Amino acid sequence: MPPLDLSLPQAAPVTLDAWLTLAVLLALLALFVWNRWRADVVAALSAAALIVLGVVTPAQGISGFANEATVTVAFMLILSGGLVKTGAIDAVALLMTRLARKSEARLLALILAVVTPVSALINNTAAVAVLLPVVLGVARNTGNAPSKLLMPLSFASQLGGTLTLIGTSTNLLVAAIVVDLGFERIGLFDITAPAAVLAGIGLLYLLTLGRRLTPNRPAPRSLLEIYELNEYVTALEVQSRSPLAGRSLAESRFGSRFGLQIIIIEREEGRVTMPSGGVVLRTGDVLLVQGTIADIAEVGQREGLKITGTSSSLEKVGKTEQRLAEILITPRSRMIGRTLRQLEFRARYGVSALGIRRHGEPIHAAIGDIRLRPGDILLVQGSTEALRQLHEDGHVSLIGLIDMKPRRRRLMLLATSIMTLVVLLPALGLTTILMSAFIGVLLMILTGCIAPDEAYAELDGQVLVLLAALLPLGIALQQTGVATVIARGLAGLAEPLGPYGLLACVYIVTVALTAIVSNAATAVVITPIAVSVAIASNLSPMPFVLAVMFAASNSFVTPMGYHTNLFVYGPGGYEFHDYIRVGGPLTILMIVAATLVIPLFYGF
Repeated sequence: MPPLDLSLPQAAPVTLDAWLTLAVLLALLALFVWNRWRADVVAALSAAALIVLGVVTPAQGISGFANEATVTVAFMLILSGGLVKTGAIDAVALLMTRLARKSEARLLALILAVVTPVSALINNTAAVAVLLPVVLGVARNTGNAPSKLLMPLSFASQLGGTLTLIGTSTNLLVAAIVVDLGFERIGLFDITAPAAVLAGIGLLYLLTLGRRLTPNRPAPRSLLEIYELNEYVTALEVQSRSPLAGRSLAESRFGSRFGLQIIIIEREEGRVTMPSGGVVLRTGDVLLVQGTIADIAEVGQREGLKITGTSSSLEKVGKTEQRLAEILITPRSRMIGRTLRQLEFRARYGVSALGIRRHGEPIHAAIGDIRLRPGDILLVQGSTEALRQLHEDGHVSLIGLIDMKPRRRRLMLLATSIMTLVVLLPALGLTTILMSAFIGVLLMILTGCIAPDEAYAELDGQVLVLLAALLPLGIALQQTGVATVIARGLAGLAEPLGPYGLLACVYIVTVALTAIVSNAATAVVITPIAVSVAIASNLSPMPFVLAVMFAASNSFVTPMGYHTNLFVYGPGGYEFHDYIRVGGPLTILMIVAATLVIPLFYGF
């Protein structure tokens, strides 16, 4: 794409295309704030609207799918998957676990020391997705409150993601827009120096004042207490008069008719775990069932079943070949938006779901009919092998079960070497980030670090479509003159404040917009405006570009401001005001620090 014209016209544009672009922009922001539709769907609608209205050409409207940023993000997702599949990230997490012991301060410092550099080299959302289950497990084993650790984990991942161009998709997106605007390509480590200073300030805050402000909500030690299952897991004995005696589970339609799930059948010759529909019930069988009190009482009266106990049998499950475990629904899981019943969860994975927690609170409704969300935690029961298969499926993460080592652990060093090569090639100026990532993906597949099917599975369609579909809006903002008009107004208002005040204004506007809409959308909207602001004020655009990068990638004041914030929201048991309490001072600190630090490395 040829460089866009950045010269500022003397008169404000009054063309129909400019008004149409502004209308699409306002509609996009309104739909993001409404949050009724998925972000990628909203972005795709905006791109389609711009094409249909004739503001951009069809080629420009789909150009985002071939954009360097979009393709690079796709490659980085696959590379991150290769590191996870071979256990490279798990090895770091295991070392952290061994060093932490029971000290909360030591554990917090280790978490920050691990997630910050890891987030600089792989996508920071992926880093949190891998480390969060481990941190939850370590917190439970050491008696520390997850709420004291997960918010700092999220914030540190954001700070770490700004250290390199590949740490966040936002960095890559802004860099791609800058190239489209006709400026020089930003190198892999060009942003590292100022970002490192800001990250250091942010981490110091999290270890001191931030640690004091972070809420302390200790979780119950027992899984049964956590999910409040003592009253909901009950042993029922099949009486001689029961119409269920002599009938199979499929024939009696036990689960669908009564809304209960049979976890175990105890009988004289042994235990039947996760019984299939062909199992025939007998007089004297003891059924360990999970469901609501009302359903349990009803089936007992109607079907001749006697209540003989509550949760004691479930507590023994962990001592058999069947294990109790917790699984976390990851941000890219295909299970999101679907119910366990629709997924045929038990039949597909050989694992029974016993309970669901959301935002730290157990859900007592029929869990088979609950639509899953990112961050939901499920209590499940199954064999070690079944749990391993579920974990390796990639749509959930096991919490705390770090003894389930990846099958390709022998390739861990190779995968790490490939990732190092991906970073070194562009750092030495031998090739672009796009080409080095492409080479890395091919090497990961050819060496068996990740299978081709697994590579495709690592591609996050929602993220890629969001990035690709937003880029046409950036083109429209610039070529219709809307960005220039907004820039003139902002520059005029901030002119008495000087270049530092103008830089602070750009940072504040970006932070504010990121707190309520997608960070990618914010980057696309603000980057051309920030560049135009700099040109209108006869200043270098680079400080303003970095301000957009850092502000859009560091969103601390709302759970929806960044993927990682939303991901830890439920598992940490946080409330909305917790983010304002902890993230508010950090945001103010970052505004001041960025305004002073960025010009030290990139002058006006």
